[in-house]
Amino acid sequence: MKKIMEKDFNLLEAYIQILPGNDSPPYSPFLSMAININVATKAHRDPMDKAVCLVLALTNGTGGGLVLHEPGIVADLKNGDIIIFKSSKITHFNLHYTGFRASIVLHSDKEFD
Repeated sequence: MKKIMEKDFNLLEAYIQILPGNDSPPYSPFLSMAININVATKAHRDPMDKAVCLVLALTNGTGGGLVLHEPGIVADLKNGDIIIFKSSKITHFNLHYTGFRASIVLHSDKEFD
């Protein structure tokens, strides 16, 4: 991410630099993590997310593509695939699926501003 999205990476990493005790989370440069297990979400934006979020797909099922509405993309994420996008600006949701489907979502909250 640092090489491809340097500006966003540096913006998020600035939060890490000011954490008490010079500590950093294992999923730096993000400050927060959410785990979704067998969830099909409704269309939404995450207005409190700062810059971008990272989604890691964990699946052994079929379907469940991640829809990014405004750019017109349906990302058919396979097990281990990662996508990074501006979750506060892009309406997103996932399609129905069969089998097991989970995701790990890394993000930082604008509230840290």
